[in-house]
Formats: sequence, C-alpha cells, structure tokens
Amino acid sequence: MKLTNTFIILIILTAAAILRFYNYFEIPFTHDEFSALFRLNFDSFSELIEKGVKIDGHPAGIQVFLYYWTKLFGTQEWIVKLPFIIAGIGAVYLIYVIGRNWFNETVGLISAAYMATIQFAVMHSQIARPYISGLFFSLLMVYYLSNLILKPPKDFNKNLILFVIAASLCSYNHHFSLLFAVIAGISGVFLIKKEFLVKYLLAGLMIFVLYIPHLKIFFYQLNIGGIEGWLGKPQNDFLIQFIYYIFNYSFFVITITLAIVLFGIFGFEKKKLNYKFIILSFIWFILPFLIGFLYSRYVNAVLQFSVLIFTFPFLFFVLFGFMKKQSTKINLILVLIILLTNTLTLIYGRKHYEIFYNSVYKGILIDHQTLNDKYENLVSVIDSHEKITDYYINKYDYNSDFTFYAESFQEIKDFKHFLKSESKKHYKLYFGCLSSVHPNLVPLIQEYFPVIEIKNNYFGGTTYLFSKGNFDDSKTIGNLDFASEISENWGSIDTSKIKPLPDASGKYYYSMTSDVEWGPLFSIPLNDVIHNRNNFIDISADAKLSDFPEGIILVASLESNGEIIHWGGTDFSDFYLPTSYDNHWQRFHHSVKLSDVNLNRRNILLKVYIWNKAGNDIMIDNFRISLREGNPIIYGLIEKF
Repeated sequence: MKLTNTFIILIILTAAAILRFYNYFEIPFTHDEFSALFRLNFDSFSELIEKGVKIDGHPAGIQVFLYYWTKLFGTQEWIVKLPFIIAGIGAVYLIYVIGRNWFNETVGLISAAYMATIQFAVMHSQIARPYISGLFFSLLMVYYLSNLILKPPKDFNKNLILFVIAASLCSYNHHFSLLFAVIAGISGVFLIKKEFLVKYLLAGLMIFVLYIPHLKIFFYQLNIGGIEGWLGKPQNDFLIQFIYYIFNYSFFVITITLAIVLFGIFGFEKKKLNYKFIILSFIWFILPFLIGFLYSRYVNAVLQFSVLIFTFPFLFFVLFGFMKKQSTKINLILVLIILLTNTLTLIYGRKHYEIFYNSVYKGILIDHQTLNDKYENLVSVIDSHEKITDYYINKYDYNSDFTFYAESFQEIKDFKHFLKSESKKHYKLYFGCLSSVHPNLVPLIQEYFPVIEIKNNYFGGTTYLFSKGNFDDSKTIGNLDFASEISENWGSIDTSKIKPLPDASGKYYYSMTSDVEWGPLFSIPLNDVIHNRNNFIDISADAKLSDFPEGIILVASLESNGEIIHWGGTDFSDFYLPTSYDNHWQRFHHSVKLSDVNLNRRNILLKVYIWNKAGNDIMIDNFRISLREGNPIIYGLIEKF
C-alpha cells in the first residue's frame, strides 16, 4: 500500500479517538459538569434561561444544548460527554485542514498530531463544558473564513453563510470564543479581497443581529462580574506556565518540539514562506491572552488556562509555519515521534487517566465505605459537595453513615466540640474533604486524633484516616515550651515574662499582659524547610485566658525581600470553647496552605507570631510550627506535580 498523507491523518485521528474514548464508560463528571446538570431541571425554556443560564456566567448555547440533549437521551456520563468527544476529534481534523491550506501538509499534520495527544485538548474533549465545543466552532469559523480569503470566487456565498453560522455558534458558546469571533472577524476585513468586502461586512452585521437575543444575558452577566471569588489574578509568568502546560509540562515534549522547530527554520524556503499567516496566528494566539490578562488584573479575574483553548492551536502555526513541505516518509516519522512522546507523557508523566478518572467526590465515599466496613470503632466526617454526594449515594448505594460537615457545623468551634466528644467514644476518625476545606481542620482533628494512618490523594481533594496515638514530631520546625533552650529562629522574647506554672509541674509559660501587643516571633527562610509547594505549615499554641479571647490572633506571613506576599491569621475565638474562663488551657490553630500562595519569589521568609490586638491577659505555652505533607496532585490536571 502506498503511503499517503491521508493515511497519516487517519493515524492521527485514530490516536485522538483512542485517547479520548479510552475506558469511556468510566469517565466521571467533573464539578463543572455537575453544576451544569444541576441547572437543567426546569419545566420551561424561560426558566432555564433565568435560573440555569444567567447566574452561571457563560453564554446560553451549551446549557441550552444540554437541556434538550439530556431530555432526549438521558444524563448518563457517556451520553452527556459524547458530543464533546466527537467535537474534540473534529477539532484535530480542522487544525490539520487549516494548517494544510495556510501552509502545507507537513504543518497541518504536525499541528494535528499535537492536538490529538496533549492533555489540554484530550481532557477538555472529555468534559461536557463550553471549551472543546468552542474550539471546534472557532476552528470551523476559521476554516470558512480561510475559504473566503484564499479562494473567494469558489462557493463564496456558501462559505459566507457557513462562516456566519460558525461565528454565531462561537458567540453563543463562551465569552472568550465570542471574543475570538470578533478578533477573527476584524482580521478578515484586512485580508479579504476588496470586491467581496461589502458582502463580508454585511455578514458581520448578520452575526450581530443573530446575537441580539443574547445581549440581555450578556449585560446581566457582565454586571455580576468575574469569578474572582475563587480565581486569583494572573501572575506575570501566566503565559509561560500556559505554554509549559500545552506541552504536557514535559522536558521531553519541549525538547522534541524545539528540535522540530529548528528543523523547520533551517530548512525553510524564504520565497514560499507565508509570513501573513504566521503573523496572523501570533496575533490570534496572543491577543485573547493580553485582553484576558489586563481585564483580570484591573477589572475582574477571568483568565485561566481553559479560556485560552479557543486560540491556543495557532501557537503551533507560529512554531511550525516555517516548515517546508516534507516527503510523506518524513511526515510519518515526525508524526509518530510526536504521537509517541506526547502519549507517553500524557499517560505516565501527567498520569491523566489515573488522576482524571478518579473522581474525588466518588473517592471520598468509596474510601469511607471501605474503612467503615473495616473498623467498628470509627467516626466519619465528610466535607464535600452535598448534591454530588447525594448523586453518587443514590447511584451506587454507598454507605451514608457519616457526618456532613457543612450541615452539622456552623463554626469551627462547633467541630471542635464534636471532636472532643467523639474522641471519648472512638479510636479512629475518617475525614474526606475537597481542596476547598478550611486548612485549620486537619490540625484541629490531630489535636484529638494525632496520627494520620492513611492518606489518599485525589485531584481536588484528600481522604484521611486518623487515630489516637503520639503526634509525629519529626516535621516540627519550631517548638517553644519556655522550659527548653530557645533556638535562634525565635525572637522578640522578653525572658522576664517566662514564668513557672503554679502547679509545681516544672513547666513554664509565657505571660502576655494587656500592655503587650506582640508575642514571640518565629522566623526562618522558607526554602530551608520546604521542598514541596503543596505542603502546609501548621501552627498551634496552648493558651490560658482571663477573658473571652476575641482579638488574639495567631499570625503567619510570607515575605520576599521585605514585600509581604501572604498574610493570614486566625483569631483565638474561632477555637475557644467557653466551658470555663478560669484555669482552662485550650489549643489554637492556624495553617498556611502553600499551594494557594505564589511562591515564585526569591528569599521568602516565614514569620509566625501572636498578635494581642485587643490587649488581653494571656498565658502561652507549647508554641509549635510544623510541616504537613500536602496533596501533590490537588491541582494536578492543570499544574505541574
């Protein structure tokens, strides 16, 4: 059989299908998919728009599609995801066709090979949200725009109508695919031949007319702002990290990519080089990022990796657009190298199937049931999403004999009271939680169940089995009991305030009277104690107070060359159980979740201290700072781990 480029693109599409359909019936819903499905149970279209679309922040297109799709075919995972996986495979073919038409077969095949195998594209193909659909619509729009630019006399009206439809689908899909439709549409004004410009401008007007019914929703969502409640403002290295992510966070993928780029540059033919489309690709790739970055910095945070999916493939044209047309054999070799390297890093480097297919919501319930069956003397607490938890309990009949944190505890002190009571009756405690869990909860649990026997990590959460026993001191980086020698990391200590306990136990405490605002200070270079940015810093102190402890704050800050990059504190009142105001020692906690702090700084200094803001009389003892191992894959689908 003769080797052809058609055969090579079939290999690429087959690889794309295998990677997306692998273990197809085991692909779980993500949180965003559950959120969309929970907003489909309405009796009318108008109710869907008012209660299922406007509050979400996305255009109506995909939510409306899911509304009718699930009514027709049901809400099983494989049914809901099917159109999006098909769109993901279709996007691979479209980038090939566009690359072939703009440059040559080689550029199209290389670009398609990357699209078929990188995690960014594979994962979003497996998620029923407006990302891979938007990529498909965006590339479809570009395909018809290319036809209008490159061969306008041929089927001009047909291509123009299809361009209008594709651009309209972009506008109803996602605000960033709408943004790209605007950018691409404006670009077309400068690229289309003058004799067709009037028709093209009328097509642009038609796209706007088709969007008019959505304007009310658009302005409503614009007024409610971005997603800054949980999404932080982008850092200066956002684009570098995004490109790193595109290439699977892999040294091998990047090395091979650079080798292919150099191969293309050294062999390019200047006369045949299509600079116009290389420049256009760069503009289309970079402009949505710049707009999203500036909007996020100065208005509301909206920029995350997923919203750049609609234009990221044009980076491949910037990198490989210099490549001249190669022989079919060379094309096959290049494609096989890309497919093999990216697939191996997807499976083993990024552990995509191991992490993505292992739902934290389901895992929390499975781990609970396993341990509940194994141990009789077990108390269980789950801090998860209530509706998603109910979904899995109803679907799989999982054990529901646990305490749901959000339902049972209004404040942390309520949870402390629960732990104090349950620790008298139970030897072990199971705790399953999402990444959004309050970081103080685990050290609070360890106050009563100090030993972590089992810890299972998931993308987006962790499960623990705690038991009674001795606390592991091996991770302690600072401990001040005022009886032992004080290490050099401690400062701001007035030795005259170190006094013996009146019970003749031989122990000492530190007296902070109402006129003393700042307690002992612990400071240490962060790099001296941590090598994993997913760790926690747990801080605790025992205190005896003369009054209700409002206005006493356990503080931790991170400073880089004098600039505070993180400041956090917990008021003692959060943990205080008012059982007695006299002769009653209690423990207070504060934890720093390092994975939520930007640590890409130099000379970071950790500082820990007690701030007697309200001027209380306090007795302090056992001031401890410890490291706790975090979850290395808690953000593992979007970050390096």
